[in-house]
Amino acid sequence: MKKRILIPILALCVVASLAAGGKAEGKKPSYTLRFGHVQTSEDLFHKAYEKWAQIIGEKTKGDFLVEIYPSAQLGVEEDVLEQMRKGSNVGWQTDPARLGNYVKEFSILYAPYLLDNLDEVKKLLHSKVIGGWIDQLEKEYKISVISYAFVQGYRNVFSNKLGKNPSEFRGMLIRTAPAPMWVATVNSLGCKAVALPYGELYNGIQTKVVDGCELPYAAAKTLKVYEVAKYILETQHIFQANVLVAGTDWISKLPKEYRTLLVDEANKAGIEVSEQLQKNADADRKFMIDKGMTYISHGDMDIEAFKKAGQTAYDAMKLDAVREAIYAELGKKVVK
Repeated sequence: MKKRILIPILALCVVASLAAGGKAEGKKPSYTLRFGHVQTSEDLFHKAYEKWAQIIGEKTKGDFLVEIYPSAQLGVEEDVLEQMRKGSNVGWQTDPARLGNYVKEFSILYAPYLLDNLDEVKKLLHSKVIGGWIDQLEKEYKISVISYAFVQGYRNVFSNKLGKNPSEFRGMLIRTAPAPMWVATVNSLGCKAVALPYGELYNGIQTKVVDGCELPYAAAKTLKVYEVAKYILETQHIFQANVLVAGTDWISKLPKEYRTLLVDEANKAGIEVSEQLQKNADADRKFMIDKGMTYISHGDMDIEAFKKAGQTAYDAMKLDAVREAIYAELGKKVVK
């Protein structure tokens, strides 16, 4: 009787192993990518990365393993980027502003009011202009782009000070990431950008080092910003696409079909989770309002004044011509 029970249990264990990583226990993968990001394990991006990893494992029958590390477990971003440049088998969710430290043009994707929606990001997945930046990043800095289809949506300001236009934002200290384009964009809103690590954001507001931060709704909810900030100021100043990267030297060792699989499945997972985040945005905002935050809607903000002020960021970073090139691909016109 015991033997009859044991056999099905063992069979289930094998099936579970195959489902979890696409490989049976005991088989060592030929290739392993250790992929990290700063979000928590509860974030939808993390869950999307896990699904991406599972599909790669299944489609390569366990020969290519992608391990996902949330909450900056692989270390500080700048250190991880240097590790991959030296050939380590690490990958990272970074952003265009930080990639702008290598290829300046990349940073424009975080310039104020450049992109309007997810459809524009989808169009740019096949951009010849961005393709040129990707080639330069690989050849000169040994960083390869896997995907830029992971979109967190509009970034808004969450603050303990109220403001509806650039003049009223003056004097407001707002946490942002330590990259020149990000700082320039936040400064263009009229406030003062303060660079703090992602993990210090909550304490920075709580201890009044800063008055607030700027984040997409999902991230603000996950970080419980509603506990330390009073106002949601719906500026929508950046439509935030993230970039998945790995070291060029390591990626070049992968079989061609594995490289294609890595990119294609990342793009699929990215669009899927981005669409879900877009659907969740209203509910995430309502959740924070229900927690006591005061909401100043996009329609109640002086967006035209913010857009006009945003030109200072393009001027500071000398990116007007780059914006023209991107808009030509999107069929848009620059309005100053």
